[in-house]
Amino acid sequence: MQDAFNYFQKAEDTADQISKVYLKASRLLSLEADEIFEKYQTKHGLSETEALRLINTLQDKTSLDELLQKLKNGDKNESKKRLLSVLEAPAYQARLERLRQLQNQLDLLMRNIYQQERKFSTSFYTDLANESYYRSIYNIQQRADAAFSFGHLSAKTVERVINSRWSGKNYSERIWDNTRALAQDLKEELLINLITGRTNRDASAIIANKFGQGASNARRLVRTESNYVSGELNAVAYEECGIAKYRYLATLDLKTSLICRGLDGKIFLLKERIVGKNYPPLHPWCRSTTISVVDESLIDKMQRSAIDPVTGKRIKVPASMTYEEWYNKYVKGNPEVELEEKKIKNRSADRTQQKQYRNILGDNISERLDDFQNMKYNDTEKWKYAKLDYRRQNELMKHPELKLPNAEKATVPDRKFTNYLFGGEHVEGLAKGRAFTSRLGYSAENWSRLQEEIINRAARYPAVYKKNNGFVDLYEQKMILYGAKGRPANTVVGWAVSREGTASMTSAYIKEVK
Repeated sequence: MQDAFNYFQKAEDTADQISKVYLKASRLLSLEADEIFEKYQTKHGLSETEALRLINTLQDKTSLDELLQKLKNGDKNESKKRLLSVLEAPAYQARLERLRQLQNQLDLLMRNIYQQERKFSTSFYTDLANESYYRSIYNIQQRADAAFSFGHLSAKTVERVINSRWSGKNYSERIWDNTRALAQDLKEELLINLITGRTNRDASAIIANKFGQGASNARRLVRTESNYVSGELNAVAYEECGIAKYRYLATLDLKTSLICRGLDGKIFLLKERIVGKNYPPLHPWCRSTTISVVDESLIDKMQRSAIDPVTGKRIKVPASMTYEEWYNKYVKGNPEVELEEKKIKNRSADRTQQKQYRNILGDNISERLDDFQNMKYNDTEKWKYAKLDYRRQNELMKHPELKLPNAEKATVPDRKFTNYLFGGEHVEGLAKGRAFTSRLGYSAENWSRLQEEIINRAARYPAVYKKNNGFVDLYEQKMILYGAKGRPANTVVGWAVSREGTASMTSAYIKEVK
């Protein structure tokens, strides 16, 4: 149970971080609202009951324009008449416009809250998944007193768990729903402030209460999702160790739910576990956990598999060994493990980066995140060229004036390939052709594919003006070609642009980059 308590505390710490985001936003909105309503209080306002009744008649309960129209067209008692006269007064129009702007700012404010809450949550769940898996393996090995071999946690498994829609929606979608609902509530309260003339103190208290409820919803989500993530990674560890059963453990105190009390101590088959029924979490705020059921026969099996082939003795995990000591000995330092941990920690950022790269580089970047991460962390050379390619093409998008003139109609003469790179007697040209063959797989048999690739990429890279030779303007372009071998190459292409604006290739050669 101690591990579960530690996870709960880390969940609380994460929720505290998120609460600070909500508190900061609450103060900001209160200050903005004070500036709008500071001189308009209860003198001309409706009662809270009248205000709510009026707001509930609106199709869009956040629309200031619909509210004003309703006041004009609906039944008018004296309070509404006085209110409408104030709201329509020329002196009040600037204030109403600021209210409209504030409602629009609310959407940006809540999007910012969503992004920060998602960032904090993703980082916490990722670290929690990693720790839950390895701590569970450690606990099992310590109970068996045997350091048997085990598989290491993959980034793909962590992503599957933390993005699971186990309760209908995943955590990111629930954060989005919560922040959208809060924005809606706050917009309604701003309209009620307007038509009731609440005091600044009352208005600020209501705004703070709404944000407080939002922070509470965020805390509930973090606590519940963290229980799910740790529980799922415990199950993955059980399966890895060949464990077939688990025992349900409830936190027994006055806050424990009846359903968790009823399951406490019961044993279930791992293959029959169902989250929400016999495996935690069973409900929001659930604090229950599980422990593996390890019988003597399974311990014997684990101990036999932990025999050192050199000494013939069992590799033990004594009770005195801490988790940190065990982790440093059996997990840390393993290149494969460290690579997976890097992929796990950077999963969210890498997905964002992958989308950015695909937006510019297209199919030269795999649509599978696993492939992108493998390239980024395992294939140093390919990643170097991907970054270079992205930087160059992105530069042209930012500075379209650097585009090669009439690039879409650029011509690449056949003779540059048949009589220079892959044919003829020009020694320097043939040497360049051999480099294309070695690096990109282009030759006398398929040179047209190289020609096509250059034509297709001419409009995607910046072109540097070099000089005018008295007849044409000369440009140089550095592009990345991917060729037939899947090994990208930095290629320098020369162009001549005539007075009529026609661009024609004059040279092409591979130039290595550091």
